[in-house]
Amino acid sequence: MGTISLNRGGFLAGATASDFESAGTATSSSTVNDNHSSAEGNAIQYFKSSGRGGGTFRFTRTFLHFNTSSVSGGSNFVLNIPGSTNADANVLGIKHTAGSSNGSAIVSNDFDNLVRGTVYFSSTSWSTGSNAISLAAAAANDIINNNDFNICLIGIEDDGNYDEDALEEDGDISRGINFAGTINITFTDPVSGYTHKVNTVASANIGKVNTVATANIGKINTVD
Repeated sequence: MGTISLNRGGFLAGATASDFESAGTATSSSTVNDNHSSAEGNAIQYFKSSGRGGGTFRFTRTFLHFNTSSVSGGSNFVLNIPGSTNADANVLGIKHTAGSSNGSAIVSNDFDNLVRGTVYFSSTSWSTGSNAISLAAAAANDIINNNDFNICLIGIEDDGNYDEDALEEDGDISRGINFAGTINITFTDPVSGYTHKVNTVASANIGKVNTVATANIGKINTVD
């Protein structure tokens, strides 16, 4: 089993807007919490407040960065993240380019630095306890082939395809994260197979032995 520990994590509360649609495309943040290290009940949130002077709408998104430079293969990638306090609705995981895409500090203007077309996991229920979320093939590909893996956690109501206000009345929809807990990605290590020469031929140049792929061979004639 392989493990990739969180390198940097935090959340941004977007600038408030006067309508639901504008809040989702805000380009800056009203609150920046970079490299957060404690529990936060509103780490993923949609907030709405009405008033005579007009409404106030705001989204909060969580940004995570993992250094994946040492990962060259694997399968069954799972994001493990502890919840906290609130679990009002589902969560999505998409690619982001915040923190210069390399684990630098997230800043106010990173709020909408999302790549919505690259979905790392689709709508998934959230828990105030442990969350173990299977990552999609797009995530596995980026983890294996890039030095940095950047995933943004947003609420289902923050989905770019969600075109209606998720709240009929004032209030919020929140999901919490305990940043003080263990946040990591676990995966199944690639099978190394037989790594010695066979009849003077290097293992790297052997694909199969008696129709069996070398990745599935542990021993030949009782030799590891």
